[in-house]
Amino acid sequence: MDFVAGSIAGATGQLVGHPLDSIKTRLQSESLVARGTNTASSSAYKCARNIYNERGLRAFFRGLSLPLCSKSFEQCVAFGIQSAADQLLEGMDVKEGTLRSGLSGMAAGSTTSLLLTPIYLVKVQLQVTPKGSLSGPISVIKSTINKLGFFSLYTGAVPIFIGTSIGYGCRFMVYDKATHVAEQSFGFGRIGSVIVGGGMAGMATWASHYPLDLVSSRMEASVALGGQQLTMTQHIKEIYAQSGVKGFFR
Repeated sequence: MDFVAGSIAGATGQLVGHPLDSIKTRLQSESLVARGTNTASSSAYKCARNIYNERGLRAFFRGLSLPLCSKSFEQCVAFGIQSAADQLLEGMDVKEGTLRSGLSGMAAGSTTSLLLTPIYLVKVQLQVTPKGSLSGPISVIKSTINKLGFFSLYTGAVPIFIGTSIGYGCRFMVYDKATHVAEQSFGFGRIGSVIVGGGMAGMATWASHYPLDLVSSRMEASVALGGQQLTMTQHIKEIYAQSGVKGFFR
């Protein structure tokens, strides 16, 4: 029952959040198109309007199918690894609490990154290209392998591995602490504390690894957009040269 509920919740969250994710990905990767120029960055509103002009509302959901179908499996793997890691830490006499939650979360994040990297690659490439160039996930996979070989499906793997490990660690750590404080200090019931903890954990997850998400999105988008394939370090240097620190939070 928990698996079914978690799967439905994960799929619903993916469906609702994908249009905003499409805007985010376009904004993160648009500087690749204007590489070497001083082209002004567009606003989120202008980016959303450009996406809408392509194919209407359907354009906001381009690249959704593979993440949506894999979400249940991803959550199953993540929570299974987190539970196993938590039991291992318990056997090592690590005290229950925020630290143990964070460490077990990092184990879950590092494992799921192996699953997520090819999925993110497909999603990002579909989000940054118009309908005519890449028709769907299979088209992206074939195109990527033909251009750069099989292992190019793991383009962006390093920032995703680091970012997902940090993000999941913060997610479980903040959730554990927030639910405890909500119950003990503010008198929230179980449902209320879960809602508060889940919301804060989600925000902490994104805040903790957003710069790395931006780097990985640029690396993955560059496969579809063409041009020089840069390493993670080269992308970091380029982002800083273009926009400074604020560029990592675009």
